[in-house]
Amino acid sequence: MAFLREAVEKQKVYLIQQLMAKGIVDRNNQELYNKPISEIVNDYEKFCLEFEKQNALKFTRYNPERKEEKPDFH
Repeated sequence: MAFLREAVEKQKVYLIQQLMAKGIVDRNNQELYNKPISEIVNDYEKFCLEFEKQNALKFTRYNPERKEEKPDFH
């Protein structure tokens, strides 16, 4: 069991380092190291959902004005 605990702890440290490198969490946030990995992943999923809602793409129709039609030759 100690091997599994150590592996999960390494994954948690790697995940926190990746989040810090991407600027998602503050580098000085040492509180993350006390949280379980499942809570960190859950918080990250909530962050992604909120981010997607705030930055949703809005599609509009592109309809350029036609100045002059050229005849097509087949």
